Amino acid sequence: MEKKILIIGAGIAGLYASKSAREADKDCKITLLEMDNLNTYTRTRIPHYISGETSYEEMTPYGDDWYDKNRINLIKQAKVTRIDINKKEVFTDKSSYHYDKLIITTGSSPFKPPIKGVDMKNIMTLRTIHDADNVINLAKNTKACTIIGGGLLGLEIAYSIRQLGCEVNVVEINDRLLPRQSDDIASSLLLDALKEKGINVYLNGETEEFCGDGTVAQVKLKDGRTIDTGFVLLSMGVRANIAPFQNTGLDIGRAIKVDEYMRTNIEGIYAAGDAAEFKNNNFCIWPIAIAQGKVAGSNAAGKPMIYEDIRPHTQLKIHGITLFTIGNIFSEDCDVFQRFEKDHGRYIKFFLKNGIIEGAIVFGEASLPNKVRKAVESKKKFEGISNIDELLESL
Repeated sequence: MEKKILIIGAGIAGLYASKSAREADKDCKITLLEMDNLNTYTRTRIPHYISGETSYEEMTPYGDDWYDKNRINLIKQAKVTRIDINKKEVFTDKSSYHYDKLIITTGSSPFKPPIKGVDMKNIMTLRTIHDADNVINLAKNTKACTIIGGGLLGLEIAYSIRQLGCEVNVVEINDRLLPRQSDDIASSLLLDALKEKGINVYLNGETEEFCGDGTVAQVKLKDGRTIDTGFVLLSMGVRANIAPFQNTGLDIGRAIKVDEYMRTNIEGIYAAGDAAEFKNNNFCIWPIAIAQGKVAGSNAAGKPMIYEDIRPHTQLKIHGITLFTIGNIFSEDCDVFQRFEKDHGRYIKFFLKNGIIEGAIVFGEASLPNKVRKAVESKKKFEGISNIDELLESL
């Protein structure tokens, strides 16, 4: 009897789980449940979709014919409501599905904070193509947008909306941008570069209230500053979509806990991507979702594969601004090599331990990020390095 593999969620982790499962087992039955009515698309390109640089077709790697060719039964508009662990059955709002192996790749959803007035019209989060279409419409028909949250996505969206001619304000609660992914110098350079792009940034900005008569018209900060706005985007992080799996016996922290095989604590059930927590980490980033999806799919299909923890990196995708960081950039027990050319907007800093790059910051040098990433991932050994020029020549 053919093995039934059921995958919940057709985001990037679910897509790669289905690909990997099919590669490992040519005969298994693969069913992929998706809550939306679209095929998997490249969510990381949504900012470029908003600015008009990328079309929806370019964001969709696989059409219906690919799923048919690979005998992957993609069922759209199927919202999972609960699972029965004992009967190995998943229930949706329309039907139910039995499985031999289950892979949970339900992704995550934007966090909506309990700020006064947050339910007003024209206050929204951004996660899907439908959300992006709403943003485009508002940006073309209002004078100003305010983004709450100055993280990577918030900044990339800010630039995209600015390309549509709409004024953009970014409210960041910290005293500098990207405090966990950059140091003081890189944050300062980034702030200057964003201002040159016409983006207004409000640091130390804690939102107290959204004001307006049914439709948001102003953002009020706790220090008394006010920002007039036509619409608001909440970009304050995401939370794993795990509600249907509560009280099932699955070990759940911030997400569903898994081991290096992407196995949960329940036999035959795997998790990957934003819905998974590995070694107490739930990074919710694209490369990790892909890698974990591959591992979960392969193991569910019977071909052993171990997940090798990926060192997260930060790369801001804004035209004309290069910011890349990787690894531990706050280490105090490393050899440090750096160069800072303030007038030229360039900054490079490396942290080496026993000749291996433990962390790096690159700003304003577009040719370096890929070289640095490859050196870190391969654990390249740098010996006899005495200055940054020698290090750069050896990359």
